[in-house]
Amino acid sequence: MTKKVMRLVVGALLTTLALVGTALVSPASAAPAPPSALARTVYYSASGYSAEADQAAQIWNSRVPNLRLVRGGSATIRIYATTGGGSRAYPCGLGCATIYIDSRDIAAGHSALRIVAHEVGHGLGLPDTYNGICSYLMSGGSAGTSCRNPYPNAQEANRVNQLFAGGFGTSVSLTTDVYARS
Repeated sequence: MTKKVMRLVVGALLTTLALVGTALVSPASAAPAPPSALARTVYYSASGYSAEADQAAQIWNSRVPNLRLVRGGSATIRIYATTGGGSRAYPCGLGCATIYIDSRDIAAGHSALRIVAHEVGHGLGLPDTYNGICSYLMSGGSAGTSCRNPYPNAQEANRVNQLFAGGFGTSVSLTTDVYARS
């Protein structure tokens, strides 16, 4: 080939690559997929504290883009009401737990919504902190009865987001929790 033809071919190739590159990084295609398209769906059921379970699901969904808690389906997080034994979670893997909410904890002045959100946190892979700091959802009852905060802090939400970014193969340690009473 002559130098002139070679320059034309190289020029055409560079122009094509530049156009394709522009299309690949244009604002419309550069925008990340909506969280619901990326989120792992975890189904829950609640035969007790149903309204609190729905609120807790909304809270976690608003804080963790890689997670979508949905009532129904083949529930892997199951919430029950009980009396005695303390509120507790029995995790069975990431996005899986059997949860008991003790009416005595509520009667003692603890927030039902905070307890449900806390116990769901165990089903999402978080351990207790028992540090007594109300801004930590996973501090549980150690924050006292005056603590009404049902929201995970940024660190807690980021950890759950990381766990669910790993897909179904992500493992968590399985522990039994009893909501700490102050």
